[in-house]
Amino acid sequence: MQKPKIAFIDDEPRILRSLKMHFRQSHDVFITTDANELMQYVSEHEVQVVVSDQRMPDKQGTEVLREVKEASPNTIRILLTGYADLNAVIDSVNEGEIYRYITKPWQNDELKKVVNKATEIAQQTQDILHEPSQADDIQHNAAYSSNTKRNILVLDDNEDIYQQMKQHFKHTYSVSWASNLEQAAKLLQKKSFGVTITDATLNGENITPIVYALKNIQPDLMVLMLTEFKDAHMVIDLINKGQVYRCLPRPTNFTMMSISLDRAFDHHEKLVKQPILAARHHVEEVTESEAFSFSDRLKGFFNKFRGWRISRQ
Repeated sequence: MQKPKIAFIDDEPRILRSLKMHFRQSHDVFITTDANELMQYVSEHEVQVVVSDQRMPDKQGTEVLREVKEASPNTIRILLTGYADLNAVIDSVNEGEIYRYITKPWQNDELKKVVNKATEIAQQTQDILHEPSQADDIQHNAAYSSNTKRNILVLDDNEDIYQQMKQHFKHTYSVSWASNLEQAAKLLQKKSFGVTITDATLNGENITPIVYALKNIQPDLMVLMLTEFKDAHMVIDLINKGQVYRCLPRPTNFTMMSISLDRAFDHHEKLVKQPILAARHHVEEVTESEAFSFSDRLKGFFNKFRGWRISRQ
């Protein structure tokens, strides 16, 4: 049986040799320090996974992975770096749509686990991942024009944000608002949402674990984070544990948000039509030890949605 292909790009040959040694038994490994050489390889081969370092002399890893995404959409993209630069991390979400962000020094077992899962997902989805034909687009658009507006859930304790979004998107989207977790739980159980726009905090409490839980329950739910990003490690967790679709800064830029919403809904609808593609947004389940550290309110929400998940299966 032919081995799956993986490509590594890093500016340190020593690291590349080490990576090749670790993966040569399970993968057909390509290594390079040159972005152009990588792109040529990706264009000529069916590559399941590309792992890129972030800080290289000629090009940032986020740029490399964006080009990989354009040239080979099925290839799963992983960023490997020892420098958690906030702007680079946000770019890795918004531009590269990466699967995981792994910091150096990495643990070999953990890296192998992530790469093996990425490889499995790429193999599962390689035959069905495609751009819709013109006929598909016509049929798809007709179906949605006959239905109600696309549903957005805004999870924010600032009502002004909700009112602004409701006014700005009233001709395109149906916007619902929850200012607390109890309201969010009721809305999520009543209505089907394709996109949620949420801050990282709600009423002074960090609710990023809720994002992780929601992605476990509904992988086709696209999450747009609208917040004041200050902590690169928080964004890394949002990538690895929550597979957020976009990170958008406050104050709200409605032009940017409109573009992000359109793309998020298009992606959501693709996942609804082809559920197996949701595997590309695979997140790890919240562990018992992580859940133990939640506040009582977060635990209540989390437990309620664990039950909801079971009832949906």
